Amino acid sequence: MKILQAVYFSILLILTINISAQTNPLSIAGQYRAGWRSVTVTRSDNSTFTARLFYPATANGQNTAYDPGGAPYPAITFGHGFFQAVSSYQSTLEHLATHGYFVIASDSESGLFPNHQNFANDLKQSLTYLEQQNANSASFLFNQVLTAKFGASGHSMGGGSSILAASQDVRIKALANLAAAETNPSAISAMPNINAPVMLISGSADTIVPVAQNGQLMFSGGNPPKILPIIQGGWHCGFEDAQSFGCDSASQITRAEQLAETRRLLTAFFNLYLKTDQTNWKQVWGAQINDPLVQSQVNSGIELAPVAQTVAAPVGANINFSVTVTNRGRTAASFTVFIESRRWSLQITPQTTRLLNPNESETIIFTVKRLWKNPRLLNDILVSVRNNSDNLTRNFATINLQ
Repeated sequence: MKILQAVYFSILLILTINISAQTNPLSIAGQYRAGWRSVTVTRSDNSTFTARLFYPATANGQNTAYDPGGAPYPAITFGHGFFQAVSSYQSTLEHLATHGYFVIASDSESGLFPNHQNFANDLKQSLTYLEQQNANSASFLFNQVLTAKFGASGHSMGGGSSILAASQDVRIKALANLAAAETNPSAISAMPNINAPVMLISGSADTIVPVAQNGQLMFSGGNPPKILPIIQGGWHCGFEDAQSFGCDSASQITRAEQLAETRRLLTAFFNLYLKTDQTNWKQVWGAQINDPLVQSQVNSGIELAPVAQTVAAPVGANINFSVTVTNRGRTAASFTVFIESRRWSLQITPQTTRLLNPNESETIIFTVKRLWKNPRLLNDILVSVRNNSDNLTRNFATINLQ
C-alpha cells in the first residue's frame, strides 16, 4: 500500500509540474480586456510628446471603454528600443493591462540619434502625467491611478533609459526591463543609485545586447533585491511581436515561447511589488522563477545557510535543526520566518529576528516531531524568510526529513 501511495504521489507531482509549465496563469491574459489610446504628455518646458496608454478595458482595442472595476490600478512607464515603435511591444503591454495595470509608453526619442537622458526624462514625465490625470476631475483617470505604486520597464535602449529613470526618481518602486542596453549616460553606472527591487530579464542568445556585457554588469553593480532571469535561447528581438529590419534571430526557442516567459516574469514581479500580492513570491524569489527555459541569478539581500539540508527524524522524536539568516542588504532589517508546508508539529525560535545590521546574522532553531512514517515525497519542508522592511522580498531553504 505504501509503495502504491508513493507511486501515486510521484505521478501526481509530475502531472502538476507539466500542466503548470504549460498553463501558467501569469503568462496568459488576465481578467480584464486591454484598451489603449494615444495621449499627449506635456513636459515642464511646455513641449509635448505622444504616448500610448494601455488600460484595463471592457473590450479589446483602441479607444475602448475603460473598466474601473479593480481601480485604483498601479502604473508602469515603458521605454521602446532603438528605432522601434511602441507597437512592437503591443501584446506584452496589453497583457499587463489585462492583469490590472496602466502602462504608458512614450513615442519620443524614436529617431536615429536618440538622447538617452531625455528619454529617461520622458519616462519620468509620463508618470507625472498620470499623477496629473489622477487629480483631474475631468479625466477618465480621476482617482483611478495608484500613484504610490509606480513601476518602470523597457526594452534595449528603453530598458537602459528605464534604469536611468529609476535611479533618479524615487516614485519608481519596482523596475523590470527586457535586454536593457548600456546608455549614455551609463545605465551600468546608475545601477548603484537604484533602491527599488530590480529584475533584468535577458536572453542567452542575444547578439545585439549580449547579457555578459549588459545585464550581467548591471546585475553585478546593483543593490539587492535584484534578479537576472536569463531566458535560455532567448534573443534580442524575441522580446518584440515581430521581426524588424536589422534584428537578430534564434532557433532554440520560438518567439511565442520567449514572450510567454517574459509576460510570466513581468507579471509576477509587478504583482508582488506593485500590488503587494504575497501569493506571487515563489515565482519571484522561490524556485518557481526558473523552469526549463529560464535560469536566474538571484540576490534578495537575505542569505540563508544551509540552503538545503537532510535531517534524520525518527517517528515520535523531537528533532532540532537550524538555519542561519544573514542580512546582506544595505540597511538594517529584521526578518520573519515561515513554514510553507507544515505537515508535522513544528516550532520556530525566534519566528522574527532582532534588527540585523548589514552582514549581521541570527540562527533560527526549528523543533519538529514526525507523527508517522510516510512516503519520502512528503518529507520536504520549505522554509521562507521575509524581509520586514518591505514585507515582500524573500529567500528560501529546504529541509528533507529522513
